[in-house]
Amino acid sequence: MSFKFPSFNFQALQESLPDFENLSKSFSQSNAGKNLDQFRESLQPFAAKTTQMISSQLQQVQQMANIHTGNAGVEVSELPAEYLQLEANCDLVLKLYTDLIHFSNDTFAKVSYDYPPANNAINKIRDAKVGSLIGEKFNQLKNVSTPQELEKVLMGGTPDDAESTVEVQTVSAKVPKTLYGQLAQIANKHSEELKSQNSAVSLALLQLSSTYVEIASARLDMDSKIMDQFNQQLITILNEQFISVNELRKKVYSTRSEFDLLRSTSTATEEEEENEEIIAKEDELVSATEAAVVEMKKLLKPSKNVSLVQIFVNAQKEWFELSAKKLASLSESLAAIDVKDEDD
Repeated sequence: MSFKFPSFNFQALQESLPDFENLSKSFSQSNAGKNLDQFRESLQPFAAKTTQMISSQLQQVQQMANIHTGNAGVEVSELPAEYLQLEANCDLVLKLYTDLIHFSNDTFAKVSYDYPPANNAINKIRDAKVGSLIGEKFNQLKNVSTPQELEKVLMGGTPDDAESTVEVQTVSAKVPKTLYGQLAQIANKHSEELKSQNSAVSLALLQLSSTYVEIASARLDMDSKIMDQFNQQLITILNEQFISVNELRKKVYSTRSEFDLLRSTSTATEEEEENEEIIAKEDELVSATEAAVVEMKKLLKPSKNVSLVQIFVNAQKEWFELSAKKLASLSESLAAIDVKDEDD
């Protein structure tokens, strides 16, 4: 079977499509991938310090909660069941926030999280041509004949100064190394190769490439929204509300410890006479507990957490909808290409 392509103004059709080079240049100008990396780098120390501080606080809370445990001479006061349940719920939400922050940093803050799949490190080495560099060095080492030549090779030189030095060169991509960015490059490359044949296949690949560049760009927009509007809010809540709540929890256990110790050292007569110091410390414990309950309830408001989930989902929804729209349009364009096949 042979393929007979109809005569049409292929150049005019190509020019009517978004230009791949112009679209790819927009990536370089916007530097979306670099901006994501910079944003991630700025968040990581902040998130790490916050997590470290919260971890330290919780350790202190645990120590204070158990300070008189096992001490037969000190009766440990029981805290309200509501308070204890709120504490447990806050700890669960903290784990949720921490997992989501780590996940976002490991995915949406990295341009190539969807390409190449689970093989980023290997491909970075391949792109840098490290394999050829190592092979060249071994060849040089086999040919050395003097200690001076060996030193030159090990220090980055060559046995023969006249030879060109071996350099590690990275492959610069015109579009980010996302799944659709790489597919766009492949399609564009082969579209150019087939252009001379006035091939409808070349036109189809060009359309594919242009659409995939737009989808890749939109994915970077989604990533930015998730990092800026979702991940950043999680970190802010950790840094402000969780730390504040944990300080209040520390206050509760510290005050309880003081109250229990004071009560254990008072005589029966002092207790009967309603020792003012004990009463004042008990009031302080009640106030500290009430303050912590109020703030923990604020932190656990369902509306706040559901709103955060909605931000996360909406960012993905917008990208999937745009991608579906672009792919539907691409499918129609491909179907409109006039290709006639005829038997040999």
